[in-house]
Amino acid sequence: MKKNVRLIDIAEKLNLTKVSVSKALRDHPDISAETRKKVKRVAREMGYRPNLVARSLTSQKSQLIGVIIPKMANSFFASIVEGIYRMANQSRYEVVLGISLENEKLEKKHIESMLNMRVDGLLVSITEQTRTPDRFEIVRQMGIDLVFFDRGFANSGFTYLRVDNYESTKKGVLHLINSGVQKIAHLSGYEHVEIGRERKAGYLEALKESGIHMPPQAIVEGGFNEKDGYAGFERLLKEYGKPEAIFAVTYPVALGALEYMKDHGIDPGEIPILAFGSSEFNKHLANPFICIEQPTYELGRRAFEQIIKEMNAKSKPSPEIIQLTSEIIS
Repeated sequence: MKKNVRLIDIAEKLNLTKVSVSKALRDHPDISAETRKKVKRVAREMGYRPNLVARSLTSQKSQLIGVIIPKMANSFFASIVEGIYRMANQSRYEVVLGISLENEKLEKKHIESMLNMRVDGLLVSITEQTRTPDRFEIVRQMGIDLVFFDRGFANSGFTYLRVDNYESTKKGVLHLINSGVQKIAHLSGYEHVEIGRERKAGYLEALKESGIHMPPQAIVEGGFNEKDGYAGFERLLKEYGKPEAIFAVTYPVALGALEYMKDHGIDPGEIPILAFGSSEFNKHLANPFICIEQPTYELGRRAFEQIIKEMNAKSKPSPEIIQLTSEIIS
């Protein structure tokens, strides 16, 4: 078995002190650029791997950022995570990723595990089951910085990055109305989740401004995944009938509705779908969705920048609501 290479091993090979090697690997200004370069080259050749646990014990910093997302099986969160990882790659921080699978108990477990790992900060997008910010109080008590992104709580005392769900939805639904349709049904998200609540409010305001009234049966509440779109569209047909168009709370919900149409011989070309979110897959559909496109990569990038900013602040910064803009792709 290959021996773990220690700082002292590199120091002996280069006839340097252990402290000098440690400083060189951390780009400390006390060490010349030439020596830093030589130390890093030899460290690579010898297969040196830094001991993150030991480093955290001596510096009280783990150089770890915890990221918790509800799911990974769609391009939305994948793109956000890519933005986070690319920014982390340009920094001295490593990312620890946890996927809650929309399960609040698993989300709680990830939070506890990451706190035990002594992460320096947390980036969190909550599950559809998470109703209150109570479980994040322990994060505050431990003095760990946390930033919510996409899904979170606006009045929790933590910074929250998101797209303007209300205005973006209103703009998208008005776009759909201006294309000539009026009977627009809504496959909505859960009311207790902010994105579900705000997107529904934007939908209703667009109808109100246009003088359109839709009965309660035209709004079907559910989750944010494909199965929710499938079941939601089935229920919509039973309780309301066939609409002229649909506004889906997420792109996966729109895909679920499309799958139901195909399984039951309904022509998707007859029912335009407006989806909050987009995907590279959209261009391959026979009848592409109209999309409220979110700047997902930018959301991840900005979230990472924000957590680093808050972690490095000399005094505790005030929590912010940071809203990014979307655009309509038709």
